[in-house]
Amino acid sequence: MTDGRTAAPRTVLTMDTTITAATPPEAHGGLPTEWQAVLALCAPPGGTAVAEIAARMRIRLSPMTLLLGELADRGLIHHRPPLEAAATTNVHLLMRIRDNLARI
Repeated sequence: MTDGRTAAPRTVLTMDTTITAATPPEAHGGLPTEWQAVLALCAPPGGTAVAEIAARMRIRLSPMTLLLGELADRGLIHHRPPLEAAATTNVHLLMRIRDNLARI
């Protein structure tokens, strides 16, 4: 899946980086199956955190960040750094996140 790579050439992602697919689903036909699955998980507009993608795909975090780095370097995904600390102190948001994680 990573073709022996141990680091992404240009893009470095953390586990809480938000990933959004940059291409529509119909453009994914010629891509490897794993890439298509990842792109389906992070369809716009919301996006998905790197750690959540790794968990849903049942792939360890390190290989997943390499795969996502490759997708980013090819322009297939957009990535957004994690929210600032002030944006994560909303208690209601944290409670919704907790409840949604409990459902997984």
